[in-house]
Amino acid sequence: MLAIARRILSYEMTVAEFIGLVILVAIPYGLVGVIWTLTHTSHLGAMDGVDLVISFLGSIVCWPVLIFSDVCMT
Repeated sequence: MLAIARRILSYEMTVAEFIGLVILVAIPYGLVGVIWTLTHTSHLGAMDGVDLVISFLGSIVCWPVLIFSDVCMT
């Protein structure tokens, strides 16, 4: 098990490979966040302006925490 971990951690990536990996992970994460935010907009009704934008973007970024808290509250 330790040998497998060493082999994985010793792999060297170029900057382009790292950027590509970040993009491949960020696209599905962002899409799920947008879908989550668009289907759970009850907290956005009373907001406007900058507060609305910040809360909308925060919901997109923090969707895993919001799913967990939504499940735990019901």
